Amino acid sequence: MTDRYILVTGGAGYIGSHTVIELINNGYKVVIVDNLSNSSYDAVARIEFIVNQHVPFYDIDLRNGDELDKVFKKYDIHGVIHFAALKAVGESTKIPLKYYENNVGGTMSLLEVCSANDVKTIVFSSSATVYGDVTRFGPTKYIPIPETCPTDPTNPYGKTKFVIEQILKDIHTSDNAWQVAILRYFNPIGAHPSGLLGEDPLGIPNNLLPYLAQVAIGRRETLSIFGDDYDSTDGTPIRDYIHVVDLAKGHIAALNYLKKLNDKGLYREWNLGTGKGSTVFQVYKAFCKAVGRELPYKVVGRRQGDVLNLTAKPDRAQQELQWKAELTVEDACRDLWRWTTENPFGFELQDYKWQEFDGLQNRLHTVQNKDLQVTFCNRGALIQDIKVGEQHIVCGFDNAKEYTLETNPYFGTTVGRYANRIKNGEFEIDGTKFQLTQNDGSNTLHAGNNGFDKQNFFGPVVKQKNGKFTLEFKVVDADGTDGFPGTLEAIVKYTIDSLSIEIEYEAKSLDDKPTVVNLTNHSYFNLSGNGTIDGTHIKSSVDQLLELDGAKLPTGNIISKTIPSTISPEVILDDCFVVDKDANAIDTRSKALQTLVEATHPDSNVKIVVSSTEPAFQFYTGDGVNCSQFGKRSGFCVEPSRFVDAVHSDNHKGQAVLKKGDVYGAKIKYEFR
Repeated sequence: MTDRYILVTGGAGYIGSHTVIELINNGYKVVIVDNLSNSSYDAVARIEFIVNQHVPFYDIDLRNGDELDKVFKKYDIHGVIHFAALKAVGESTKIPLKYYENNVGGTMSLLEVCSANDVKTIVFSSSATVYGDVTRFGPTKYIPIPETCPTDPTNPYGKTKFVIEQILKDIHTSDNAWQVAILRYFNPIGAHPSGLLGEDPLGIPNNLLPYLAQVAIGRRETLSIFGDDYDSTDGTPIRDYIHVVDLAKGHIAALNYLKKLNDKGLYREWNLGTGKGSTVFQVYKAFCKAVGRELPYKVVGRRQGDVLNLTAKPDRAQQELQWKAELTVEDACRDLWRWTTENPFGFELQDYKWQEFDGLQNRLHTVQNKDLQVTFCNRGALIQDIKVGEQHIVCGFDNAKEYTLETNPYFGTTVGRYANRIKNGEFEIDGTKFQLTQNDGSNTLHAGNNGFDKQNFFGPVVKQKNGKFTLEFKVVDADGTDGFPGTLEAIVKYTIDSLSIEIEYEAKSLDDKPTVVNLTNHSYFNLSGNGTIDGTHIKSSVDQLLELDGAKLPTGNIISKTIPSTISPEVILDDCFVVDKDANAIDTRSKALQTLVEATHPDSNVKIVVSSTEPAFQFYTGDGVNCSQFGKRSGFCVEPSRFVDAVHSDNHKGQAVLKKGDVYGAKIKYEFR
């Protein structure tokens, strides 16, 4: 594909987010505009996590034409998929002016900016509500519903969709260079099969399955079924339910159809549905099967305006767009239940917030679990702040720029793909030699010039369950970065309990090329409440370390040495302590966490306990720190990891060489007592 972009308005919403994924899967480049009035930025973070690439995002209301125009000026936009709209039918009857002002007004602003930037390709997210009550022509004449069915929407929401369709038709009539695809949806259901994206309605859900999902998870007591006296197999109304992934793929089909027209204009409507109706009870039973139990319901009176059958006739889309719904109601129920169980409250988590940090690619994510508050940043999936009670206990910058400077001593970051030093910046795997970037004299330190600390991770995927938060960050490091072989996918998962942070690392090669891996966290702790770690009391049962030469590389000997019980100005450490001299496994996660270091300070009531499954740890007193906000010995590091330069040790290279089919794994835990 070219460098031209598709702008997706409302791309953080339910259907929009799934469509962004399908666009990227089909080679399109995407930029998202969404004012987050009925969506969450966490959806964008999860999109990136799924597709393994960053997606430009702008928090803009379409009615702000000046800001929208800046996006068009920054990106070479080829076309627009327009989702952004208020969409609750019931609400629209109560605040119709807001619906017209937002939906129609926002679209007019968008089209003005499109015209000013000569963008004349648009796929519009319309709705089957534009048809209105098709039974006004009789019970069967327009069932299933074709695109030729006369339109007559019966509520303000549907009327805004109809008005927008007419505006687009008039624009095409005035300038037939416009390419306009009108997609009329029926009943979208389901969720992304990963369980990471799904419908997240604010307040009480208006649709059947989201409501039923909340009953199943315990947020609602009983499902109300509106009428069981219709002329159907079980007395309940018939609707055309379409899996949201199939619906998303319909937009790709429409976009591809318009692309094949080259510069020829078009205005055309297509129904996106399955063509197969399901009753409310049939959908209810399918979801109960997915859940594994019967769910409570009660039959109440019919709702005003409800009709027996609203099923799509999707022949036009099947023939012209070469698109057909493939997934079933059962598939949708399965995927919805996975989304619901993994995200019982959607994206709305109490005691979690995100904020911009000098630009959206650098974001801060803060969770509060009782007395423990932790803030993370996407850059390096780093820990920016830890607050226990009222005391801040790690070094972190208050602005994103400081993390990009050479003076940053790896504060809080994930160090990878290879932590510590590699001698002469080279290693050999299966007879093949690899030369790395040498950034520490003749050696390679912390993976060279483009290590994980300098990369913006995808995500995080934030969840809250059983009194704990989890945040998962992902990075994909390309084959050849700083000379390292293989495309490496690494996931950093933080679990935050009321008084602990556990880090789990997992890495694998995406192209089956053998490579080397050694991951750790580089947080600098300070319990003193002032600018020095002097006076900190240290307790450790580990009394062996790797003997290092003047270049801080192992000599091959293991010698005896203990960490002094009190850090004084005379105590200068940058040593690799040995926990298990015989360890040689690439995945240590099955081992029990072993306590490495306990730290206290007379001026603090916080104790830090560091444990891990790793065979070694680096203890560093931070004597090289020299940056704008922090100076020498402003924090100490405990970095659980593999042996320094393990790749050159015949006895220990198994710790760090990731072979085809293997998975790297490690755990670290910080406890605060």
